[in-house]
Amino acid sequence: MTIFEHARRSDNFQKIARVSVECGEDFKTEPVRSLYDWWRTYAPTLPRYADFDIANHWDISPHLYVIQYLEPGKYLYRLNGEHVVEAVGISKRGHEITIKDSLLENRLLASYLDLLREEGTCKRCYGTLALLGKSHLQFESVDCPIAGDNGQIAFIIGAISTLT
Repeated sequence: MTIFEHARRSDNFQKIARVSVECGEDFKTEPVRSLYDWWRTYAPTLPRYADFDIANHWDISPHLYVIQYLEPGKYLYRLNGEHVVEAVGISKRGHEITIKDSLLENRLLASYLDLLREEGTCKRCYGTLALLGKSHLQFESVDCPIAGDNGQIAFIIGAISTLT
């Protein structure tokens, strides 16, 4: 199933499509594919947060973000690399994302993250960014659910890249 977002937003994202991942070849950029390939090595179970060592992903660290699940409809942006900040427009580190937020994009993101937790599978996102005055810059990202110590999904680790 593909989910499309065309809402007027205050961040840099203009259009977003969210789709299930079929295989690593779905991705066009190395940072995004690399994170997905790492996640897939844990199949049929989910990797645990303790399995993720940033030192093993240093080459793609500017593209990475970590979002922590707090409760249904409520998340905390724990980490965002430099490329993530550039794509989003600001650093979201330490920001809460809730379904009750005043910003539409945060409400949409919280709902999407709830869906990711429910399904327990990676999603590929792609679309258009309005970055540096260009409204036609394309991006892709992957969102990977990660288990906490109790085996339940507690984090989403993702990577984002712009397409050239």
